[in-house]
Amino acid sequence: MTTRKVQNPNAKGGAGFIWAIVAVIAIAAIVIGIIVFNGKKDRKDAIAEEMIDTTGITSTWEEGSDVIHLAAEGAEDAPEADLFEDFSCSHCAELEEATGDQALEALKAGEIQIELRPMVALDGRGDAYSPDHSTRTLAAELALFAHNDTNAALNLRYYLFGNQQDVYKKLEAEDLAKLAEDYGASGDAVQEIRDGKYMDTAKEVSDANIKLQEDRTKDAPADQQGAWTPRVMVDGKDIEGDRDAWVETLKNSK
Repeated sequence: MTTRKVQNPNAKGGAGFIWAIVAVIAIAAIVIGIIVFNGKKDRKDAIAEEMIDTTGITSTWEEGSDVIHLAAEGAEDAPEADLFEDFSCSHCAELEEATGDQALEALKAGEIQIELRPMVALDGRGDAYSPDHSTRTLAAELALFAHNDTNAALNLRYYLFGNQQDVYKKLEAEDLAKLAEDYGASGDAVQEIRDGKYMDTAKEVSDANIKLQEDRTKDAPADQQGAWTPRVMVDGKDIEGDRDAWVETLKNSK
């Protein structure tokens, strides 16, 4: 009977075994790297396909202001509407679905101007206020507008309303920062979203726009008094006719 000695793999003769392990690890690392790269590329391509074209639209917002002005170059004489909205408002999402594409095209064509007046009322008012989805998402938007990242800001807005049921109260600052980065936002804006820089400002903007509505409507009929979203106002009054037709109504008001 022949007895075969088991060789120690750490001995000199086991060098081939060790190199085989190294090779397997290296190949695995390469494969994982390819998978990660392809995953990032697929994500980038998918995001690019879903992005809206905002070419030609400019935005103006400075800290301390309660309004974000949206218009095309040379559209100073185009009719203008105030659009009050809240990222937690389901009716705001419905209005965006019904009129968002029309508004975008009218903005790009220089046919209208929009005074975007965001609110966070659905996070509560007064003593009942607690910063949540409305405040966090608006803070992210303000960071983008503060850095003139109009394309990223409008694409994030489009995403938040278009996917409202899926993302409501599920997005933290880091999630919003990654979305903004995907949309091509500047590094400074992305970091400010992560830091929650504009959380307090979001509440201040909202309070100002609530007060604006209340002041404008204090002498109006009872059913028009107060503040809510969504709301479209022209020259300080609710736009006439069907709200879902507000873009055409505004275009024809000139």
